[in-house]
Amino acid sequence: MDAKSLAALEYPKVIDRLAAHCATPAGRRRALELEPSGDIDEVRRRLAATAEARTLARIKPNFAIGATPDIADHLLALSRGGLLPPADILAVGSVLRAARRVRNQLSPLSREIPAIARIAGRIADFTPQIRRIDQCIDERGEVPDDASPELAELRARARTLQSRLEASLDRILRRAVADGIAQEALVTERAGRWVIPIKAEARSQLPSVVHDVSASGATVFVEPLILVEPGNRLREARLGETREVERILRRLCQELGADTGAIRAAVERVAEIDLARAKAALGAELDAPLPSENDSLAWIGQGASDPVHLLAARHPLLPGDVTPITASITLEHRCVLITGPNTGGKTVALKTIGLLALMAQAGLAIPVESGSRIAVFRDVFADIGDEQSIEQSLSTFSAHMTNITRILRAASALRGGALVLLDELGAGTDPAEGAALGRALLEQLLDLDAAVIATTHHGELKLFAHQTDGVLNASTEFNADTLQPTYKLLMGTPGRSNAFAIAERLGMPPEILERARRARGADGSASESVEALLAQLQRERDALETARRAEETARAEAEQIRARLAERRDSIADERDAVLARAEREIETELAQVRRSIRAAERELKRPRRPAGRDRPAETAGPQPTAAAEEHADAVRDRLEGVRKRRARRRKSERPAIDLERLAEGDVVYLAGLAEPGTLIAQLEDGIAEVQIGSLRTRVRAEQIERVAPPERIAARPGRAPAPPPDPGASADVRGHAAEDALPIVERFLDAAYRAGRTRLTIVHGKGTGALRRAVRAMLREHALVSAIAAAEPAEGGDGATIVTLAG
Repeated sequence: MDAKSLAALEYPKVIDRLAAHCATPAGRRRALELEPSGDIDEVRRRLAATAEARTLARIKPNFAIGATPDIADHLLALSRGGLLPPADILAVGSVLRAARRVRNQLSPLSREIPAIARIAGRIADFTPQIRRIDQCIDERGEVPDDASPELAELRARARTLQSRLEASLDRILRRAVADGIAQEALVTERAGRWVIPIKAEARSQLPSVVHDVSASGATVFVEPLILVEPGNRLREARLGETREVERILRRLCQELGADTGAIRAAVERVAEIDLARAKAALGAELDAPLPSENDSLAWIGQGASDPVHLLAARHPLLPGDVTPITASITLEHRCVLITGPNTGGKTVALKTIGLLALMAQAGLAIPVESGSRIAVFRDVFADIGDEQSIEQSLSTFSAHMTNITRILRAASALRGGALVLLDELGAGTDPAEGAALGRALLEQLLDLDAAVIATTHHGELKLFAHQTDGVLNASTEFNADTLQPTYKLLMGTPGRSNAFAIAERLGMPPEILERARRARGADGSASESVEALLAQLQRERDALETARRAEETARAEAEQIRARLAERRDSIADERDAVLARAEREIETELAQVRRSIRAAERELKRPRRPAGRDRPAETAGPQPTAAAEEHADAVRDRLEGVRKRRARRRKSERPAIDLERLAEGDVVYLAGLAEPGTLIAQLEDGIAEVQIGSLRTRVRAEQIERVAPPERIAARPGRAPAPPPDPGASADVRGHAAEDALPIVERFLDAAYRAGRTRLTIVHGKGTGALRRAVRAMLREHALVSAIAAAEPAEGGDGATIVTLAG
């Protein structure tokens, strides 16, 4: 891509913001070296990686690569057989841990993020190397005693010799103080030898070797002769310890040196993933929706010949509330000429289109609305701004012509596939000559099959665009009532410079403006005809805008009426349903009463009859279930069945057919005969959908779905808000547990503390043999939620506890 044009469009500023989101030095280098690509396959690959990174941010919001040091020089030294100090080896180890964390967490996600998972899967498993580094160097950057049996033996011997030597020195020093030879009971070290301070004049009273003299000369630091041989033995032990430490580190560096190729490859693969995550983070910062998660990238054209259609495009570097623009470059209009007043936003529109094209071809998210389309250009050229140079004796016009000549040569070599952006075309010289030259340039670029966007104030060029196939007028809108630009881009309409109106708003005296208007009227008919054309087009556009607004108002009123009618219809339907339901309940009550009367009559018939006595007549038969009672019951049943059929017919007729194709996963659906709503899980073939109702998953047909509600209808129900996560406190005590039991406890504690919002934790593991401490700290170093660990301060438990800082 043309470097000068990238700078003119402020592409490097976007790249600087991208690099700021990278966590690794290699990722930042990749970001700063990122250039737009003119290859369609590469552009699609880059954008697909950005879309996957957005998916990663959603499914693993706590994933973090973590800040890692730059180990490029360390790897170079290792590859050449060099010996690294422990701090540099620890730096290499931290990068290997980050690489292992990326590999372990992302490579299993091949279904959700296939491209990123493939990159992560190609990272080598550095567990043996990490284990070897941990064995040889502790978290303080020191080689521990158990790094080798020889080192443990040498250090134990040195400690014994030093203890004996210090005891002997202490005895000699106390005697020297008592004899007045030494001024204070102080044992110190000089040049690797243990010495005591004595008075210079008493030097001969103590057979010794002088190793140092105080600044005043009054005190000499001596090693008693009796302790020279023990001191020699201690020094030999210390030198042996130093040689053993160097041997351990050299062997470790040789082992790492053999793996520098795999480590470099891992660093680059982690950097590639880091860059993709930075692109997604920059897109979120810019509120840029494309590419979206699982994006099909259908909005990216097959090449430079495809149309460009940017909806609600925003310049990514402008702060605050930016007015979006909508711009198009079509096959019918490969050249767009933007006109309008000064400070009206022409240059910003030009830069926005060019910069978004560059960002898309670099694989960055772009701030436009869905439905936009963008072509992939082989190169982008821009001539923007005043490049006047006193040192090179270039005027504004000369500087523009020099740059445009260079652009023409490069575009001619491409023979198609270029996007050319020209700001203030034909400015800086005689207006008639500048307009003629601008017209010739546009014609030449159209002959080269370039896509062109240019800004100008020349009325002749507006007329040229109006009369020429392939060229489209556009303008930045100007509010004639407020005399203020709106910064909106209007495609298909030329703009007016509105110089007089702007000058009047800025306080130009009226007599000067009137004189200017008279002078313009005397200049001839050419400019008058152009202005008349522009005025006519402006009036036509205003009339169309008025008609459009009236249509929108009418449509809105019709929609309100339709909504009120629908609401009234639903209200009537609900009332009718309530009446039918009430009638159904009353008939059911009446039917139950009839049934009870019949059963009572039947029981009365079955009761035994007493014979007649002398004083009472015989009992006659009780009431019988007559045919009239049975007919009454049948009539009530028929009435109930009729009401039920009417309700069923009304529900069926008023319930619209559900189109499964229009449903989305997560929609809330109500099934016939069930009061509990369900959630649409998936759409299957043959008009079948899978629905989750509570813990039950079932398959249903479209006709079984009575109605659909948006997902938020369920979420908005009172009492359903999730309870805040419980706070586990700031510390966890795993003393007394075996490592296999303690690690799950720590894992659960970290998860609960992170969800509760804590950032600083204490894990109490005790000192003991150190096995539990090592196991806990090894797990913490690899945990995704942990950004740093450190031994506790003495007041907090010292080596018996570990301070954990959680990732933000």
